Amino acid sequence: MSTYTSSPVSDSETHNLVAEELGGNIPEADAGWINSLYEGLAKVASIDQYFGLSSEHKNGWWRRIPEAPTHISELYEPLRIVIDSIITHFGLSGVNGTREAVNTQNHAFKGPSFSVPDGAELGFSNATSCFAVRLDAEVTEAPDHAAQMTAYAKNIFIQQPNRIFVRTLLITQRRAFLFHFDRSGAQYSSPFNIHTEPHTFTRIILGLCAADERILGLDDSVQWVVGPDGKKLSGTLTTLTSDNTTITYDLIMNEDGFARRGLRGRGTICWVVQNAKKERFIVKDYWLADGRTPEFELLKEARGLSAVCQMVSYEENRAQTKAFRGDTNLFKQGSFQNRTAIRIVMKAYGRSAENFSSAQQFLAALRDAIAGHRSLLAKGVIHRDVSPNNILLGCPEADEGHRGVLIDLDIASKRDAPFDLIRADYKTGTRPFQSLMILKTSELDEEDIFAHDYLDDLESFFWVFSYILLTYKSNDPYWSYDVKFTFLHSTCTDKAIRRTIDEGWRPSCLDLFVKFREYMSDLFTEKKMLLFDVESDAKGGLPNRFSSVLAHVDEHYDHILALFDEALKKAQEGSKSPGAASTSGVQVGASDTTASEVAKALEPPAAPGQYFATSSQLPIITSPSGLLTSATISSTPSQTSSPDHPLAVSRGSKRRRSQDPELDEAPMDVKRVCSSSRGFGTAIIEPAVCALNSAYEYCIKWL
Repeated sequence: MSTYTSSPVSDSETHNLVAEELGGNIPEADAGWINSLYEGLAKVASIDQYFGLSSEHKNGWWRRIPEAPTHISELYEPLRIVIDSIITHFGLSGVNGTREAVNTQNHAFKGPSFSVPDGAELGFSNATSCFAVRLDAEVTEAPDHAAQMTAYAKNIFIQQPNRIFVRTLLITQRRAFLFHFDRSGAQYSSPFNIHTEPHTFTRIILGLCAADERILGLDDSVQWVVGPDGKKLSGTLTTLTSDNTTITYDLIMNEDGFARRGLRGRGTICWVVQNAKKERFIVKDYWLADGRTPEFELLKEARGLSAVCQMVSYEENRAQTKAFRGDTNLFKQGSFQNRTAIRIVMKAYGRSAENFSSAQQFLAALRDAIAGHRSLLAKGVIHRDVSPNNILLGCPEADEGHRGVLIDLDIASKRDAPFDLIRADYKTGTRPFQSLMILKTSELDEEDIFAHDYLDDLESFFWVFSYILLTYKSNDPYWSYDVKFTFLHSTCTDKAIRRTIDEGWRPSCLDLFVKFREYMSDLFTEKKMLLFDVESDAKGGLPNRFSSVLAHVDEHYDHILALFDEALKKAQEGSKSPGAASTSGVQVGASDTTASEVAKALEPPAAPGQYFATSSQLPIITSPSGLLTSATISSTPSQTSSPDHPLAVSRGSKRRRSQDPELDEAPMDVKRVCSSSRGFGTAIIEPAVCALNSAYEYCIKWL
């Protein structure tokens, strides 16, 4: 447990951080919640005995805490001593204990889910909780301090990936507020007087530094062996097999898993594990919003399908966020959405499609992924989030149908699902790869919204293809729609692309790009002409306005797969030709001169706001007093760029999947993925694609 002290955050910072991470809403818990917590940790008699033996609380006051401090620094050490006294008396410190109250970086925490951070003894990787200390006069409303508490919680979630929830404490010389954070967001308690309610205060301290990891908010099915230096040496993950027997996998420590950096949302964590036979698997933990179809139900439909992720086993209903929060029925409608913990064990495949070693490998992976998408559609499933991160490379020397694998069905839907679950929504999916029709929903009235269909996903495959060729990124729906429309329909695009793409792509991919682009352009035009052409039938229902286009599903897939087969044939022939240009290690990007040519040729609409690059940077918490400087998460220094000075990006510096915007999966649970004002959009300018980028980097920086 760690006592953190820092300066109050400004109103604007509070508003921005709370809006970014929590959707701008932190409800106050019911009055009984704080008193119901941690009741089993210490009986009233035991606490009274502590008061008598320690003499820390006498005559209705914690004797060490000054009644009228003039400066916040007068509270640091007295509070630390009081807290340390509580955890010492109840056996949480000392030789056999694992907890200590500190306000410096000179002490390390212990425990199987904690590890010493690099370069320091104390940090978010080994803190059980964070306390913020304030003078009582500085605290009028708890939400005014939400940004600081949110920053603490987010960093703990990032550094302790098996965290289920985090609780932090705002404390003054008289009162305390408890903040709770989970994947549904946050809530805070009404203030309680630490002097007149000492039993409640004592139980809260014991709960926030409990030895039981479940009480702390950790998932104890994931465990590590920690070495003498405090570093994790090995780990295990325990789950259920398909026949509901328990199995324990070894964590593969030298392979990076994956963890979302956002606080609220699905909170996806992927663990790389192996069984006793050294067979590799991926274990995916995520939090499903109520009303959504569990991914394991859709993966059941995908059993036996080539080029689609295969499930080994699953656990449902591992935990629910409403169980941590008291009576959620008392919350204002729309301020809370329950989420359920789901765990899925899947077969392991290769890395994401961006890690290709040759044009032929990438084409084969994308081709098979499209075929896998077709197989899913035949089972009545629409993926709805086609992106490079959701297309994995198959195993080396894999046969056709296994060279690429489509994964991540957690926002997929059945074609016959209720309209609310399959409605087209620009807030669902990965912005750079959304279809034009999906982006169009950002400006449509509710009555004009339509269903997400397979053609939207096919167009996403085209944007994935374009992205790999051109390192393309975009985010803002308005700007993204404009530049994609220009890119898809401009008569100058083909000429510009021919001059832009790396030589290694030309033999196999240039014709594919031109034909793929033309085909998706024609399909978009057909759909756009039907956008407002809809009338109710005799029974008052609304037919699918795009049915005349969607009826040709086999024709669409056959045509696109044939284009890829033709390109693959060229790639294979090229690799066998003497003196053929190598297509391995194709570098994405081109010279600055080429970038200018492309920009001039395409001439898209002007992007709102300035062109500049931003870095992904988490809140940095520091102590002005010098008593404590908290561990911070590493971030890339901000850079600036302009059309005259492009920011070069190669395949070697691509962004991690965890930093991609996690667009929301549920209509009521709107996440902070874009600025509410178009005028604040930003863009990155990169070689060969300066005309195609928009607000992607602006949105990335919140994650």
